[in-house]
Amino acid sequence: MRDFTLSIYSDGTSAFVSNTAPGIGDKITIFVRFLHDDAVKDVLLWRLVNGAEAYLNMEYDRTEGGLDYYKVNVKVNEPRLQYHFVITTDTVAYFYTQAGVTTTLPDYKHDFVIMADYVKPDWVDGAVFYQIFPERFCNGDESITVRTGEYTYRGHTPTKISDWNLRPLPYDQGHGMDFFGGDLYGVKEKIPYLRDLGVTAVYLNPIFASYSTHKYDCNDYFHVDEHFGGDEALAELSAALHEAGLKLVLDISINHTGIENKWTTDHREFYFKKEDGSLLGWWDLPTLPVLDYRNEELRDLIYRDENSVLKKWLKAPYNIDGWRFDVADVFAKNDDVQLASEVWQEVCDAIRSVKKDAIIIGEHWADCSEYLQGGLWNTPMNYFGFGRIVRQFAGLPDLFLERSPEIKKVKYEMTARDVVCRSNDHYTVIPQAIADCQMNLFDSHDVPRVHNYSEISFDKYRGVVLSYLLYAGIPCIYYGDELGIDGHTENDSGCRFPMPWDKTGEERDKFYHLYKRMAELRRNVPAFAKGGRKVLLTDGKILVVARFMNDEKYIGVISMEDQEKEISVPLWQIGAGRASSDADEFGSAFKATSADGCLNIMVPANGAYIIKVE
Repeated sequence: MRDFTLSIYSDGTSAFVSNTAPGIGDKITIFVRFLHDDAVKDVLLWRLVNGAEAYLNMEYDRTEGGLDYYKVNVKVNEPRLQYHFVITTDTVAYFYTQAGVTTTLPDYKHDFVIMADYVKPDWVDGAVFYQIFPERFCNGDESITVRTGEYTYRGHTPTKISDWNLRPLPYDQGHGMDFFGGDLYGVKEKIPYLRDLGVTAVYLNPIFASYSTHKYDCNDYFHVDEHFGGDEALAELSAALHEAGLKLVLDISINHTGIENKWTTDHREFYFKKEDGSLLGWWDLPTLPVLDYRNEELRDLIYRDENSVLKKWLKAPYNIDGWRFDVADVFAKNDDVQLASEVWQEVCDAIRSVKKDAIIIGEHWADCSEYLQGGLWNTPMNYFGFGRIVRQFAGLPDLFLERSPEIKKVKYEMTARDVVCRSNDHYTVIPQAIADCQMNLFDSHDVPRVHNYSEISFDKYRGVVLSYLLYAGIPCIYYGDELGIDGHTENDSGCRFPMPWDKTGEERDKFYHLYKRMAELRRNVPAFAKGGRKVLLTDGKILVVARFMNDEKYIGVISMEDQEKEISVPLWQIGAGRASSDADEFGSAFKATSADGCLNIMVPANGAYIIKVE
């Protein structure tokens, strides 16, 4: 006999909420579904009304695929509609929140939440990000490239690398000033390539004036680096991207500047000081002095004035579509000076006063749910809820855990159940509208590329890439991953190799087609663009997740097992019973039989499938 509680499901998508973006005073209909069971007596929706608990009786609506749907009409009377479900039998009351089913009274933090009058960027559903480290992407104008010995910075001079296909210099040789000549004209030149790949939004690492390759040590927030083409190049690039239907997000650190910024001499009051009067550096790096937001003039210059840094680039002729904030986890925090909550609210309000649907991305590697409740960030760089998880599931070390010698010694292999627990820690405490905006990435300018680890086979890598489709949020491709770009895993230089434009052959093609098909499914299939998600099976190192939207249903099967294994997937939990064909959405054939609402699949070692079911 099937346990109906395993099929209980609802979410904040349009399949279960009639209006996912209501205003105050609107009436909406909320649905929940589960396998028909005669033992069920009542179905209730619990909600808070001005802080007081209320129970609403839900009524039967319909049956589809063996699943009964119940509904209730709710008036949205306050900015945050918070609710969960209660399903009763004669002997048990089952409580259902975003964290799942329990027979004990749940806390509030896992409740479903609908935010009234919340403006979610309308372009995020189906979006695919592409992150570019500009200096290593494409040289569009050789005449503006940094010249060897052009200036002196931190006691060193820059080096112009003569051959685009050479390796970046290690830091002790290049000092972060080994230039290949990538610029914004090069990005503009490659827009047709980006369109062919299927991305819809470009995220650029910092482009403002700086002497380094990475440019997180900004000299001037108000001007694009001349070696990238200056302000004019950004205006041209933005116009070209928007004409091509792509969005543009810029990266900035407003936590610290570079030591060469004129503020370090003209406005030392903008910075935190050490006891000896010297400027406090981020991570005690003297070249990255930390800004002190107790200073009102600094706030005006960064975000409050109409011509402030953050507002300038949102306006014509640049018209960017959002900001990614570097080291957002430590921003406006220094011992007894803890201004993060206050200043982040002001920053986000300032951005949205110019562009309501701008996306706001904060760099954070751990739990940052406090910023993801509406009104502040749309998303972190989702290492915590996605990137760190899929990397560790593939058998790679965790960057932060490795910093502890005690933890580093632990011989731990992540199971599929661990994957679910970790991702639930993130996704079950944020509203659906925020979940839809999550920037999901596993590679970036800060971590070694997954495919550059010798122990990662292409089969295992397919599972990592297919994971993009199994989570709410926006896949973010790091430039060159789609070509199998070279690199190493020793330090940052290993993940910042020049884009291999001349690369050809079978290896290049298999990476490219994998990413192109992933992006196509994300853009064009509603189940992946804005659908629901339910974990159907965890078996050792095999994870099976369903994605669905109305009648459209898929399962993703990801195995990190080193041997073949047969699994039985309970499709009945999502109102399905068999696979739609004998090949998955990437053209891979699989062996499966159907019986009693389950799909029995033989999964090869490190196998990965996206299978349409019905």
